[in-house]
Amino acid sequence: MGTTATDAMAAGTRAVPAHMSRRLLWTLTVATVFAVGNIYYSQPLLGEIAQSFRQSASSTGTIPMLSQLGYVAGLLFLAPLGDVLEKRGLLVVLLVSAGLALLAAGIAPTFPLFLTACLGIGLTAVLVQILIPFVAVLSTPAERGRNLGTVLSAALIGVLVSRTLSGFVGAHLGWRGVFFVASATMFALAVLLRLGLPRHEPPTRLSYPRLLHSVWSLFRDLPELRAIALTGALMYAALSAFWASLAFYLESDAFRMGPETAGMFGLIGAAGALAANLTGRNVERIGARRLVRGSILLMLLAWMVFAGLGATWAGLITGVLLLDLGAQAATVSNQTALYHIHPEAQTRLNTIYKVFYYAGGACGSWLSTAAWEHFAWRGVCAVGAMFLLLAFAWERLRLAARAMTATPAPLR
Repeated sequence: MGTTATDAMAAGTRAVPAHMSRRLLWTLTVATVFAVGNIYYSQPLLGEIAQSFRQSASSTGTIPMLSQLGYVAGLLFLAPLGDVLEKRGLLVVLLVSAGLALLAAGIAPTFPLFLTACLGIGLTAVLVQILIPFVAVLSTPAERGRNLGTVLSAALIGVLVSRTLSGFVGAHLGWRGVFFVASATMFALAVLLRLGLPRHEPPTRLSYPRLLHSVWSLFRDLPELRAIALTGALMYAALSAFWASLAFYLESDAFRMGPETAGMFGLIGAAGALAANLTGRNVERIGARRLVRGSILLMLLAWMVFAGLGATWAGLITGVLLLDLGAQAATVSNQTALYHIHPEAQTRLNTIYKVFYYAGGACGSWLSTAAWEHFAWRGVCAVGAMFLLLAFAWERLRLAARAMTATPAPLR
């Protein structure tokens, strides 16, 4: 007989006393900033990597795709361990493994070996998805939105810094130097967390096979979880479509710029960190789904700006600001709503959500680079807008279905 979501919750799971000290929140926030960027380092460097290995744009587009697919595999098979293993030790092991994968990418002599290393980078980068639910578990319900806003803002800052650092280091030390620096950072973080984090024994006592089965049970039994995950996947696909093609667009005749400029665009989206923080503080008052629908429209407006004014610096910068504002506000809204569904299985809920999220990102990255090769920038804009239109239609369908199934008030 199949295990239900309730059974999965009850199978050795107990409530964890909420306790998030400022010191612990600061430690996890710093770790998130520096650990989150591993799968993004390659994005400003795609043009340089393509030249180094003599690959086409569509072939090079498999780099972010494989990194994200590796991330999906890590979410499925590694991240659920955050609910059953001691968290500090698990995070240290993943950081060391990430450092080794980044080192392998830096020394890879051939394109297939580099792609294999990218798969490993994505696989180990799931350590961030153990850090974030850790914050949710240790926060009181009243503080959860605010603390998640803080750490998700840190995640955004890490993404932005990683792209900017990647472009800067790549311009001065070459693209391989970027992976060497990132590898050293992961080893340093492993030491920091080993010394700075307390041990945290999880309340769940499940065997690994039962743990993986409980992930499936949660996915099967929680329709709200599936609905939120699909929206997140479509929105992240639209965001990834932009970043996967930006380096090629900036190197084209429209701008003639290199990886350093592509990396600097990460800083332009820093306003998204503010959006994440403000959303975390207000999501309970405004409502998560309402915020998500507004975020979809904001991102769609960004792609309209890209299509109409993307050949100008002003249009490109404005579009990036709108795109990141919408994406980060939606991320906080989705994940805050997610953690209300099943408070005792935070990491596994996050696993399911992020599997969808990064699978969507992989699709967006691949379709974007294929569209660039065949239809140039207008094709990329069409891909990004398509995903957002699908996301908005899905949210409206959910809203209509909920209205139809609502029990009508009795006549008076």
